[in-house]
Amino acid sequence: MRSLKDLSPQEIGKVREEVRRLRKEGLSYSKITEIIKEEYGVGISKATVMRWCKGESDPLRKVRRINFESPSLAYVVGVHLGDGSVSLDDRYRYRIRLKVVDREFAEAFAEALKDIGLRPSLYWENDSSRVGRWVVEAVSKELYMFLSGPREKLFEVAGRWPVEFLRGFFDSEGSVYVDKRNPRIGRIAIGNSDLEVLELCKELLEKLGISSSIYLVKKAGDISYIRGKRYRYTRNFYILVIGRIESRKKFAKLISSTIPRKQKKLFKFLEL
Repeated sequence: MRSLKDLSPQEIGKVREEVRRLRKEGLSYSKITEIIKEEYGVGISKATVMRWCKGESDPLRKVRRINFESPSLAYVVGVHLGDGSVSLDDRYRYRIRLKVVDREFAEAFAEALKDIGLRPSLYWENDSSRVGRWVVEAVSKELYMFLSGPREKLFEVAGRWPVEFLRGFFDSEGSVYVDKRNPRIGRIAIGNSDLEVLELCKELLEKLGISSSIYLVKKAGDISYIRGKRYRYTRNFYILVIGRIESRKKFAKLISSTIPRKQKKLFKFLEL
């Protein structure tokens, strides 16, 4: 049995509307609480039902709502499935965060959060253990619960706005290689250990007329050295590769990147 604090603002809104509808049909407050418990699995007090019906309280009055009809939500989802993170801190704040080296990437993510209704903060964080990074942070229970919720909902958003989703995921996990002597030799790659997400990307790319292939490059247990440090892969690691010239050109035109160093390499494909 869930309580109201366990619900997202979207769910609370549905329960509230159902409560009001049932009251208009003449049902008693006690009967309404029983129906909500049975149909929604939510425990709600008779006093709360009474206040909602009389308009004496609004559970969403101070809640900053998310615009689920904005293409920027797809960019946020793409970043979340890459470099982004969500957490519940010790002050019970529902945080959405991104830490990256490229300021332009951080600014693009902050702008996307603004577009869907949040008020993100952007700041520089020095870290003695690694290179300093730009940090974007916003607080939203509704977005936290959405990003932490059923994956099919995230994939549904990606399918509605594939370009924005792919741009967000590429900004997070993508790389571009162009041979300096022969720009015809190159590739666009997206690496991740989540095969399901890469398969989604491949499917969305195909719908945009961009061909790609997925390869297993590291198996769980393999050892790799990054910046002199030894790492052991705990999961299989895959890359999605766009190698054909026409597909690379189309990717550069349709999707591109918010990060200048990646944009510069992508634009080389357009010069062929």
